[in-house]
Amino acid sequence: PAVGRFADASRARGAHAGASMDARAARCRDAIARRDGRALASCVDAGASTTRDEDEDDATWTRACGSDCDRAATLMRERGVRAPWDDAMGAFACARTLAGSGRDEDAVRAYEAHARGVKDFVKAYRADEDSAWTSEAWYVAVDDARALAQRADEALKRGGEKPSKLADAGSTLMLVYRAVSQTSTAEKKAPQLHVVNNLFKVYFKLNALHLCKNLINAVNLPTFLPFDSFPKSEKVTYNFYVGRLAVFEDAYERAAEHLEYAFAHCHAQSARNVRLILQYLIPVKLILGTLPSRKLLEKYELREFVDVVEAMRRGDARTLDAALSDGESTFIKQGTYLILEKLRMSVYRTLFKKVHAIHGETADAAKANQVSLAKFQTALAWCGADDVDLDEVECIVANLIFRKFIKGYISHKNRVLVLSKADPFPSLQTVFAD
Repeated sequence: PAVGRFADASRARGAHAGASMDARAARCRDAIARRDGRALASCVDAGASTTRDEDEDDATWTRACGSDCDRAATLMRERGVRAPWDDAMGAFACARTLAGSGRDEDAVRAYEAHARGVKDFVKAYRADEDSAWTSEAWYVAVDDARALAQRADEALKRGGEKPSKLADAGSTLMLVYRAVSQTSTAEKKAPQLHVVNNLFKVYFKLNALHLCKNLINAVNLPTFLPFDSFPKSEKVTYNFYVGRLAVFEDAYERAAEHLEYAFAHCHAQSARNVRLILQYLIPVKLILGTLPSRKLLEKYELREFVDVVEAMRRGDARTLDAALSDGESTFIKQGTYLILEKLRMSVYRTLFKKVHAIHGETADAAKANQVSLAKFQTALAWCGADDVDLDEVECIVANLIFRKFIKGYISHKNRVLVLSKADPFPSLQTVFAD
């Protein structure tokens, strides 16, 4: 959404890509003098729309400095923006002008100017004894750093070059994190979790998940602000990414805990975000043996899971295979395909559990837990596996026993599965316990 904001701003301004040089400098000067965080946030915002009056002097601003951050800083200084804020405001002004042009070559320069602005902002922040007032501006600058880097990388790819700006943005955001964390003043630490969440987004985009562990460790440090002190939206985002990371680590109980928190606390009207959370929470809950209702799937347009859930309910491997095949591209894009593949053993467990229940209704009580492998073969044939012989059935059952989906042993000589009399089919939550 942040990337799209720059495109929207570009279309809104057309040829007028930046605000009046004098008006912009005056806004920056006044925001700093009044220590007005909201006004400062509008000064660093690289994607904000401008008024017609502010746009009238755009050509003058562009001719004056273009992408030259040093020149822009000089212009800011000449108009009363004091050091060290002049360097930061000049760089942010260049970034805003370049981001509004809509040209690929300017997208890369916009990120580079903005990254310089962030670094100069850090210097100004550290030089100010009471810089807690700048927190609102940090939220904007951090969001823009990631969004501009992503936009720059897309431009580089279109030009046949290697994308590198998002990785650079990760380093820039770490500089911000250290600045807002290395202080004993709680008010100055307010942007901590917002920076961490943006780093999560960068690392997930780069598939550098190993770096996420450092972020979680940082949040758990005693010097980090109490988690409950942050806004609900930040806590939801954090839990969403920690939950996703746990999914990739096969820590399903931990994943469920964090994703359930995100689902329970996400704003009810944020249907897109709720749907995003459910795309990971549903596979995790399926792994742990909890099936979502059809009403929930339809409400959030998650129809790709309907047949997967039905396969789990019926123990139908054929339906599962068809569902995974039909939704393969969607599940791969979401990063959940491999998790859903693991449901195959759960489906076999459900099927064999039903076979055992039917067998128990007709067999002698003494032999109720001794089930012929031929009966499992018949059940698999019902699911479309007509060509599965008894050796393959025995292999499937052996795997189920080895992975603790079933308690028992196989009598190879008699081709019989002898099930434990105590909890022969352990709960999936037990099987997949962390």
